[in-house]
Amino acid sequence: MSERADLARLLADTRTRESLSQVVRPNSISRTLRKAGVALVLAPDPITAVPGAIMLGASVAAKRKEPLSAASVFAETQKLLSEIGSLL
Repeated sequence: MSERADLARLLADTRTRESLSQVVRPNSISRTLRKAGVALVLAPDPITAVPGAIMLGASVAAKRKEPLSAASVFAETQKLLSEIGSLL
């Protein structure tokens, strides 16, 4: 019973919950690029509009790609190992 209590105590830790959420739902690069691009476009300095527009375009391109998940990395690793095994 103490193992369950220890596990429950560990899962209740804020840092552990944040780490687990990063594994399940990783940060979105496209969202970060979009936020930075909008901030640069809306800045009062006209020079920052060009990099901001480039970042907005990059966010659209990055959104088309799926972020890696633990399951997709595992599936790709299995695929590569089976291809290597067939070569040997």
